[in-house]
Amino acid sequence: MSLVTSDEILSSVNSLLNDPGFVRWTKAELLGYFNDAQRAIVLRRPDAYCADVDDFSCVAGTKQSLPADGLRLVDIVRNAAGRAIKGPSDRAVIDDNYPEWYAENTATAVELFFYDERNPKTFYVYPGVLAGTALTVVYSKAPPTITMLQNDAAQTISIDDIFTNAAIEWILYRCYVKDAEYAANPSKSQTHLNAFKAQLGEKSQADVAMAGQQIKE
Repeated sequence: MSLVTSDEILSSVNSLLNDPGFVRWTKAELLGYFNDAQRAIVLRRPDAYCADVDDFSCVAGTKQSLPADGLRLVDIVRNAAGRAIKGPSDRAVIDDNYPEWYAENTATAVELFFYDERNPKTFYVYPGVLAGTALTVVYSKAPPTITMLQNDAAQTISIDDIFTNAAIEWILYRCYVKDAEYAANPSKSQTHLNAFKAQLGEKSQADVAMAGQQIKE
């Protein structure tokens, strides 16, 4: 759960820009950049804003689609009744050995799921299930846009607090892009964009390291 508010982030950015009173970069403008930052972070780190639902309801068959607010599948944990689901699995193995499997639609539990990053809002389940079969699904979704009215009420940000510094770097990058006519600002803009990428890259590396440590234990 996030504790940082968008107002805190904008105040930090305003201080770094040395722009008292939000004169050169208005609060509304910075808030727009922050909303862009949330989306840019989720695009690169789908786990930054996820839904974990126990009542995902399948349509009949093998091909399933994420809810309307879904951007990318993260995991399918289990059947809602409790049975674990393995995946993502190699679909080619089943295609080669059982090419008719796509036509199935009578199972009451899923054993495997298949997912292709090139088609991020769609996944396949094996065996094909009855309509209404419930699964526990984790998926990333677009963070809601924060408005000025909400911001004045000190709304907490949608993404996890650990991505706060990355969001600040993205906002600074956008701010200096605006002032690219000043000689030093294109370099500043690129510096903050690189810092944004580094923040997310370091987070990814830390996650991999932690996962490896857990496996060893």
